[in-house]
Amino acid sequence: MINKEVIKYIEKNQDEIVNFLSTLISFQSTNTGIPGQGRELELQNWLRDRFNEFGFDKVDYWAVDSEGKRPNVVGTIKGNDKGESLILNGHCDVVPVHEEEIKKWETDPWTAVVREGIMYGRGSSDMKSGLTAMIWAAKAIIDSKIKLKGDLFVESVVGEESGEGQTIGAKATVDRGYKAPFAIIGEPTNNDIQVRSPGIFFFELIIPGKEAHICDRNQAIYPQKHGVSSGSKVAVDAITKSIPFIQLFQRIEVDWNQRWQDELLPEEAGIATFTINPCYIEGGKYGAAVVPGYCKIVYNVRYPHWLKDEDLWEELKEHVNSLSLTDDWLKKNPPQFNVPIIRRWPPMRDVPKNHPGVQILASAYKHVTGKETCLTSFKGLADSTFLSQSGIPSVLFGPGSFNNNVHGPNEFVSIEQMIYYTKIYATMVLSWCG
Repeated sequence: MINKEVIKYIEKNQDEIVNFLSTLISFQSTNTGIPGQGRELELQNWLRDRFNEFGFDKVDYWAVDSEGKRPNVVGTIKGNDKGESLILNGHCDVVPVHEEEIKKWETDPWTAVVREGIMYGRGSSDMKSGLTAMIWAAKAIIDSKIKLKGDLFVESVVGEESGEGQTIGAKATVDRGYKAPFAIIGEPTNNDIQVRSPGIFFFELIIPGKEAHICDRNQAIYPQKHGVSSGSKVAVDAITKSIPFIQLFQRIEVDWNQRWQDELLPEEAGIATFTINPCYIEGGKYGAAVVPGYCKIVYNVRYPHWLKDEDLWEELKEHVNSLSLTDDWLKKNPPQFNVPIIRRWPPMRDVPKNHPGVQILASAYKHVTGKETCLTSFKGLADSTFLSQSGIPSVLFGPGSFNNNVHGPNEFVSIEQMIYYTKIYATMVLSWCG
């Protein structure tokens, strides 16, 4: 349902909403992506105070990390228990701005700048604008003195950028008792409602070689006269040995995308189902004058929700073993295939297109914008995984886009888009919670 009072309230307070986002950006709530390194405390303290000031019926603030410095904040608008509850979830942590990156920014990444209706700043798109829109949608309902039938939970959580949503962040809200038959995560989705997301795992391939002085490289490559050692008796270039494996993973990436293409949603044409990305290569670490006797390649595999990661890495192992048998050196000195390493992030559970929450959200979008939305897949990873695995059907839907320089220099978001998302969230709450 469209409530004209709420819509007018949001329009009247647009400047305040923009200022709110500007303040969020000024907090350097960084998370390096490594567990235990998030710096969300100062921002979460500020949000706790704003939640209390805004008049939520209950404001919950707690931390489950070992040092107690990474709290979650949940504001509740209490219903009369005659309607359905709803979760609006957003993470407050952002990726850091590294020294080399900051040189590429046209503005101070920690000071919001507005130019021609666009706000620039770290986290503007991922996802402080979504968090702002959710909070102000709730504030609009509170200040309009509308009584809900179902509970509304507005969550600002920690640890998303490091995958800690499964421990100290989003999952901790479920463990705390915040459950509902539907949840919206305000990640940047470019106006799509995204009903699925991929999973990832990392693996590494360590290829052994044999060091020798570079003066002996010719002996390792070319046959020598009788009595002079050659080949692997002298040296083995591990970096060169890695090339067939790099080519192998490139072929598998193409094969897998073709093998499972029929499982895609119609709207996902052209979106890769799989990516097998070489993150970094390490080798030749014993000096500039040495034939490299060691090479390590680390890969990130992104895969769709209908497959198990264990099945995929078992197939990768088989390919690696088979290729190793075609090389005399590697047949006797096989590479190490280590999996999983670094991080393992499962896919979110698929939400059916006909789920009432999806349909009502799509209707709210159309009422506010006059346009139809699309149902697609989220290309990234999000806390929707941990909510959905806890039995809460979850979709991703928020202002911004990955193309808004997310995780890069000059990240930005459209103010107009953030405002109409505020209206959409408020309309969704009134329609769903009653």
